[in-house]
Amino acid sequence: MNPEQNQPAEPAAKGYSFNTFSGVFLPSILTILGVVMFMRLGSVTGEVGILGVLGILFLAESIAFATGLSISAISTNTMVRGGGPYYLISRSLGPGFGSSIGLTYFVSQSLSVPFYITGFSDAFVTVFPSYAPALLWVGMIPLLILFIIAIIGANWAIRTQYAIMAILALSIVVIIASAIACGPSAEQFQANLHARKGLDLNVLTLATNFAIFFPAVTGFLAGANMSGDLEDARKSIPRGTILAISAGFVIYLVEILLFGATWPREKLLDKEYYETLKDSAIFGTWYLVFAGVAAATLSSALGTLIGAPRILQAFAADKIFKPLNIFAWGRGKNNDPIPAMCVTLAITIATLLWGSRQTGGNALNAVAELVTMFTLCTYGIINIAAAVEHFAANPSFRPKFRLFHWSVGCYGAVACFVVALFINAVLMLVAFSIVFILFLIAKRKSLASTFGDARRGYYFERIRRCLIHLTALPSDARNWRPQILILAGPRKKHLALIRYGSLLNNERGIMSVARFLNPGPDPAAAERQRKQEEARLREIAEESGTTFFPVAVTTSEETDFDGALNVFLQSHSLGPLAPNIVLSGWPVHEERVEAFFRHLQTIRLLRMNTLVLINPERAAEEPGDGPIDIWWRGRQNGSLMLILAHLLICNRGWHKTKIRLLRLADPENRLNAEQELARLAYDSRIEAQHLVLSQEASFESAFRAYSSHASLIFLGFIPPHPDDCRSFYDRISIQLEGMPTTFLAASAGDTDLDS
Repeated sequence: MNPEQNQPAEPAAKGYSFNTFSGVFLPSILTILGVVMFMRLGSVTGEVGILGVLGILFLAESIAFATGLSISAISTNTMVRGGGPYYLISRSLGPGFGSSIGLTYFVSQSLSVPFYITGFSDAFVTVFPSYAPALLWVGMIPLLILFIIAIIGANWAIRTQYAIMAILALSIVVIIASAIACGPSAEQFQANLHARKGLDLNVLTLATNFAIFFPAVTGFLAGANMSGDLEDARKSIPRGTILAISAGFVIYLVEILLFGATWPREKLLDKEYYETLKDSAIFGTWYLVFAGVAAATLSSALGTLIGAPRILQAFAADKIFKPLNIFAWGRGKNNDPIPAMCVTLAITIATLLWGSRQTGGNALNAVAELVTMFTLCTYGIINIAAAVEHFAANPSFRPKFRLFHWSVGCYGAVACFVVALFINAVLMLVAFSIVFILFLIAKRKSLASTFGDARRGYYFERIRRCLIHLTALPSDARNWRPQILILAGPRKKHLALIRYGSLLNNERGIMSVARFLNPGPDPAAAERQRKQEEARLREIAEESGTTFFPVAVTTSEETDFDGALNVFLQSHSLGPLAPNIVLSGWPVHEERVEAFFRHLQTIRLLRMNTLVLINPERAAEEPGDGPIDIWWRGRQNGSLMLILAHLLICNRGWHKTKIRLLRLADPENRLNAEQELARLAYDSRIEAQHLVLSQEASFESAFRAYSSHASLIFLGFIPPHPDDCRSFYDRISIQLEGMPTTFLAASAGDTDLDS
């Protein structure tokens, strides 16, 4: 067989190259352990009691975990660029949803900055009451300092966060040790177990306190916001995100149980909670409590000042809304989003000016409710995106993150929308209206509804419109699906083609089976025979439990089989629904060899993939104990073979079958070949063993030695020149004699393992 050339990999995008800890876990945990922990956790506990706040905690964390699992699945299924959740949603659900949620998420993140700054200001004037008249400037000055740090660069901001993390950790140790030193008791725990007296604990009350508490668990996307600056985003985002959510949950759970068992209710309510933390600090270390508040709030603000502008920058880079294109500009080799940072600063200052007119802690609560609503909207869309990816059943949906299930995405989406409804139905309608309007603008075309008076008319209209829109969309390897055309013959053995085609199709694409007839000169008889043959093919589909579209083609005396097949291959399509794989058997009669390979050349010229099934002795639904062997000679055919092998093991009968990549290499290139195959399996998100064999032995001997007991074999090939087809046919026939079922595969180059 002809050798193939390996395709060079796409160069990775360069950025700051942060690792999992510095790029994801650190900004996420610093945002999670923020203002709510020091300023509002006690008041929520005092209001609704330990049971109530535990219910709020578990509900909030369940949404966070569901969204974390969803974004982990999406992020491990694609090459992640800058823009975090916006990039992932837009590449999953398209520019319409991506645009609408990208802007709303940017706004929610920008509103988080004044939320954190307000928390710092409240804590500062509590410790230094004389500065209360200058409350606005107490927030403005640190905001400007943080903005300067962010402008300097994300690497300096991350370095700053290391010091902040140390201060925050020390502060948490102090407040937990102080609570233990005060002596927790079962009596106090029982006294704080239920809601305070006089409070009507209903859904509305819980929803209000949920809105105040929920920002405590929203910081886990701070790491995902840095997706364009991570060394390995597909590895770092799941690990760092889930670890940050888990760590935050444990810390909040411990504090709720411990503080509820330690302090009376009146010391937990409102600002008394922060005073309690400060006054009960062991060894008079109240300044460490204040330092913890400052570290938590300012680090959260800094992380958001870095992450939010990158969302706007990525959105602007897609050039969906031309007035925003200016925000795509970035400074230096790391593309720092300076214009987007300035917008974030402007939103923060405007919100702080508005909040300065509120009194009695209302500013913090009001901003918290706004942040909660927009964030719930974002989380709901993220969960929808992951669920849609699963239900769409694209072969490209092969996330390396295995803990995701479609039910998780559905739960996360429903929980977000239900909670948003109970928190503030009016604000929810406003938020969703904004998302919907932005969606319509991004789509730039409204879809007119048409109603039929019967199911067939309704389905026809839906299909017609979908075909029109599908034709307008550019094709992409990410959306590649198997659209198989099977060239069936009159013999029963061609049932194997249908069964194997069905397994490879795996309910992901469209399969059709074509049968060519030569009925004679009578047109009426030809039409009857054509209909009878299509009916027989439909019976085969029903009996075998496979789904395909039967096509019977009659030839005339003027048009022989070869001419009819040539025309059929060029015309068998409906708009974008053209076959991309032609599956046939191996010629039995030698007089058909030259014509067979001429057809393969035609298929290649038409940019269709070719599959030739040889030795289908075993039933397709009953694989043997051996692996699926793919003999690797390059990405051109190799990508197609590996994706088809993945689709094959997605079937119930084949799911335990292992995929094995085999390659011959010189001894001096053996290590490079092993690394290439290992990297290939990682990038493709397909579990496959790899084996590099010495090239000292001939391919024929190695092939028989290692694949004689395989369940299935894939071999790549390039259709030979007509002058060489006879020798190629003889060589392959001898090589595969007595071997297991084998597919010869020739790719058209439309598949990509990195998509």
